[in-house]
Amino acid sequence: MNYFKQIYYEMKHQKMMTWVSISGTALAIFLVMSFIVADQINTVEVAPETNRSRILLGKGIHIKMDSQDGSTMGWNSDFIKKIYEGLEGVELISYIRDGNSNNTLSVPGQEGMTFLPKRIDANFWKMYDFKFIDGRPFNQGEVDSNAKVIVLTRSAARKLFGEENVTGRTVEVNMVDYQVVGVVDDVHPLMNGTFAHFYVPFHGADYDRNDDPFCGGTNVRLLLKEGTDIASVKKEVEQRYQRLNGEKAKEGIEFIYHDQPYTSQEEGMSFGSNNSPNMKTHNTVQWVVYAILILLPAINLSSMTRGRLRHRVAEIGVRRAFGAKRRSIVWQLFGENFIITIIGGVIGLVLSAAFIMLASHLFFKYYGGLEASSLDLIYARPSFEMMFSWINFFICLGFCLVLNILSATVPAWKASRVEPAIALSGR
Repeated sequence: MNYFKQIYYEMKHQKMMTWVSISGTALAIFLVMSFIVADQINTVEVAPETNRSRILLGKGIHIKMDSQDGSTMGWNSDFIKKIYEGLEGVELISYIRDGNSNNTLSVPGQEGMTFLPKRIDANFWKMYDFKFIDGRPFNQGEVDSNAKVIVLTRSAARKLFGEENVTGRTVEVNMVDYQVVGVVDDVHPLMNGTFAHFYVPFHGADYDRNDDPFCGGTNVRLLLKEGTDIASVKKEVEQRYQRLNGEKAKEGIEFIYHDQPYTSQEEGMSFGSNNSPNMKTHNTVQWVVYAILILLPAINLSSMTRGRLRHRVAEIGVRRAFGAKRRSIVWQLFGENFIITIIGGVIGLVLSAAFIMLASHLFFKYYGGLEASSLDLIYARPSFEMMFSWINFFICLGFCLVLNILSATVPAWKASRVEPAIALSGR
């Protein structure tokens, strides 16, 4: 208790230096945690995407014909299976269509409203943990038969029908009647893999291009088995590309491998449709940024710590004269500095969360059609569970420890080595 009273006494009698130190620490943690939280939004595992770390996405086929570079397009519904069916370590495969624009939904007696769709197969419901409020997901038989069934989100059901329990009702989708088979809880707009206002069966053949055996509108998601190495799955996919290139070489056709299938972190990167994500460069840049953000404040805080200790030279001299060991003095100074660092760290963490909530448009990429009815995409803010995790908490604590060690080591070591006679003389 006396130890903490001593720390409080020193902080109280050096208010300016204390608050400058706390502010410097808060700024450092604020900047670091803002970058970390923004980066982890693409990988954080929150319902219904609690398996994000095990899900890979295959999208876009890049083809060269007679050495002429072509643009990246979706896959033909049959051709994509040559790449992704039967891979080692894959537990489940889901074929879907991404990048849909808004559709008009209407019910009798009301004007049509636009909503964002997601076209999926039955395995999609098994891959993600949606919460059904009413009814059920559509099954593979309904997908194969191209049945006109639909699953609405809670908010879409309320807008259309004024209630949530609407299983069995009929809704028009672009002038075609669909039967509602289920209603799911709303998905957060930042959950790129699952967000939509409604879900309908995806029949890949409907989006295949005429007279083109390669291109269409199909993409794939892979759920890996627990413990499966992502690199090994990518390597097997690359080998299949090479085998296909060998088969098509005489026809002047080349399939360009772009490190697919992508992880959720890779999917969130901007690397262009005809390029590959460069995780090595991405991670290097991140670590350089973090190092700069932590080293510059540490240097400044070290100077401030030395300033605080100059006023305590006599006190340290008295303690040394009465037999205090250098080690105990160093540890006390470390403890004092660490408490200041923790206070600044907590303030910085709170500020970073508030800043991201208020300025999320600077950090996050939104997917889907951004039409008038999709303002929930534009104004989406990350939820508390997206931003706070024990991992982020311990990362913040770790940065506080590093900042404390970097800023206090030299001043504390020098203070402990002052000879008692010199300290007491005031020189």
